[in-house]
Amino acid sequence: MFVVLMVFFTSARLEDARRDLSQSSQMMADSLAPALEYAVVSGNALALEQVLTQSLKHSRAEWIRVYDVLGDQIGFVTNAPDSETLNSDRYNVYEAEILQQPLQLDTGREAEWFEPDYGFDSGALRVGTVQVGVSTDLLATRRQDILWTSLAVGVSLLLFIVILINHYLNTVLSPIRMLSDRIGKLIDRDFSPQPLHDQRSSREVIAIERQLNELAAHLEELRESRVQTLKASETAREKAEKANQAKSEFLATMSHELRTPLNGMLGMIDLVQEDPLTNRQQDYLSTARHSTEDLLMVINDILDYSQMDGGTLELANQEFDLRKVITNCTATYRQMAEQQGLTLNVSLFGDWPAEPIVMGDAPRLRQVLSGLLDNAIKFTGDGFINIQAGYFALEDDCIILNCSVSDSGSGIPQDRVSDIFNSFQQLDSGDQRAHGGTGLGLSLVQRLIELMGGHIQVETDLGKGSSFRFELPFDTVPDSAPVVPAIEASPLAAENMTGKALVVEDNLVNQRVAKAMLTRFGFETHAANNGQEALEHIQTQHSGFDVILMDCQMPVMDGYETTRLIRDWERSNGQAGTPIIALTADALPGTEVNCRESGMNDYLAKPVRKENLREVLSRWVQIK
Repeated sequence: MFVVLMVFFTSARLEDARRDLSQSSQMMADSLAPALEYAVVSGNALALEQVLTQSLKHSRAEWIRVYDVLGDQIGFVTNAPDSETLNSDRYNVYEAEILQQPLQLDTGREAEWFEPDYGFDSGALRVGTVQVGVSTDLLATRRQDILWTSLAVGVSLLLFIVILINHYLNTVLSPIRMLSDRIGKLIDRDFSPQPLHDQRSSREVIAIERQLNELAAHLEELRESRVQTLKASETAREKAEKANQAKSEFLATMSHELRTPLNGMLGMIDLVQEDPLTNRQQDYLSTARHSTEDLLMVINDILDYSQMDGGTLELANQEFDLRKVITNCTATYRQMAEQQGLTLNVSLFGDWPAEPIVMGDAPRLRQVLSGLLDNAIKFTGDGFINIQAGYFALEDDCIILNCSVSDSGSGIPQDRVSDIFNSFQQLDSGDQRAHGGTGLGLSLVQRLIELMGGHIQVETDLGKGSSFRFELPFDTVPDSAPVVPAIEASPLAAENMTGKALVVEDNLVNQRVAKAMLTRFGFETHAANNGQEALEHIQTQHSGFDVILMDCQMPVMDGYETTRLIRDWERSNGQAGTPIIALTADALPGTEVNCRESGMNDYLAKPVRKENLREVLSRWVQIK
C-alpha cells in the first residue's frame, strides 16, 4: 500500500511539473507577443533584440525566435552554443501570434472632419509570430529531481514509519515477550517468583504476571509434594524389596531346613520298607511315610503360593505325553482311594492321538490334578471319583484339554461356592472341623490353571457331590518330531554296570541315606562332609568318580564354589567332566539355573525319592 501511494503521488508530481512547464512556457510566448508588437511593426531591430534578450534571461526557455508576417526571421536570441540543433526534437516549441491591435478613436468627439476610408477598429492584424523553445532536458531534469526527492521522502517516511511502528510494537510486544519468557521458565521448571513490571505494562498484563507468579508458587508446592511423595514411595519400595528379599531368604532357609530332615526321614523309611517287615511294622512305616509326605506337600504348597503371590513362579515349556501324565497321576492316588473304599475311574474322550505329545509344564499339570484328587478323596466318604479328560484340536498346532474331577461326596453349599478358591479358606473352619489342611489346595489349583492360560469352574449339588472342570491350552508337537529329553544323556558304559560315586553332604543323615541308595544301585560310594573335602577326594582319587551328588548349602565351601573348582581342575588336567547332580533342599526359582551356571549337570530337589534318584542317575550312568 505504501509503494502504491508513493507511485501515485510521484506520478501526480511529474504530471504537475510537465503541466507547469508547458503552461509557463506558453504563457511566456503569449506575454511576449504584445510586447513585441511595436518593435515588429516599426521594424526596430534593436528594441526587438533587447526585449528578447531580457525575456530569455529571466525565463527557462532555451531560445526565442520572431518571424514576420511573411515567415522571415527578424529576431533570434538563444542560450544554446550550437544553433544547428535548434530544430531538433530536443526542444518543445511554444508560439504565439504577434497582432497589431486596431487604433481606437474616441467615440465622444464632435468633430467629424477626419473619417478614414477604412475602419481602424475592424480587427487585429497579424504582423508576426514569436516562438519559445524549451529544452526537453529541462523536463527530464525536473522529473529526475522529483523522482529523487520522492524517493528520499518515501525512504525517510518509511524509516519514520518503521521506527514509529517498532516503538509502538515494542510497547505492545514487550509485555508479551516477558510473559513468553515467564512461561518458558515455567516449562523449564523454574518456579521462582518474578518481579511485576508496573511501569511499562497495562493492568491486564500485570494481572497475568501476578497470576503466573501464583501458578509458579502452586507448581513449586506440587513439585515439593511430588518429591516428598516419590521419596516416600522410594522408601516404601526399598522396604518392600527388602521385605520381599527377606521373605525369599526366609523361604529358602526354611525350605532347606525343613526339607533336609524330611529327606532323611523319607529315605530311611524307603530303606526300611525294603527289608523284611511284619504287617504291623509295614503299616506303621506306611503311616509315617504318609504323614511325612503330607508335611512335604504343605511345605510345597506354601512355597508355591509365595512364589505366585510374588510373581516369581515360572512355567516350564517342555515336551511330554499328556495321556501318561494323567494316567500316572491317577495311579498314584488309586491306592489311597481304595483304602477309603472309593472307586477311582479314568475315562478319555475326544480326538486323542496315539502319542499325544504336547508342549507345557507337566509337573504343574500333575500338581493341578493332584490338588483336585486330594480334595475329592478328602471330602468323599464313600462312592466314586471320576476323572474325564477330553482332547480337542483347536488349531493345527494347539489343542484344548477339557478335564473334570467329579466325586460323590457331600457337596458344597451354594453360599460357600465363591469362597472355596480363596486362600486359607475351608468349609468347616472351626475347632471341631472334620477335615484338616491349610486351605491352600484349591487356591493353588486355580492360580496354576490361570497361570497356564486356562480357567476352572465348579458344579456342586449339596449331598450328592461336586465336579471341578478346567480347560487348558497346549501347543502340539508334530508326529515326526521325537520327544527329546530335557538333558542329553551320556550313560556310563561299564561291564558290570557299577561305578564309583561321591556324596558331598554335610548332614550325616542325608549323607547316609544317599550312600545307602547308591549302594543299592550298585555303586561304590564315598562321602565328603563339605566342598573342601570333596576337592581333596577328587584330586587324590586317581581312578576318579563316575558321578557326584553335590549338596548346595554346606559349611566351609558350598556346592556352587566346589563345582566351579572341580571344573577348573578337570580342564587343567585334561579330564572329561564328571556328571555332578545337585541335591538341594532349596526349591525356590533360580536355584536350578544357579546350579547349571556353576557347572552342574542335573538337579534334584530334596527330599530325594529312590525312583527319582534312579531316573536322574540313568541319564548319566548305567545302573542296576
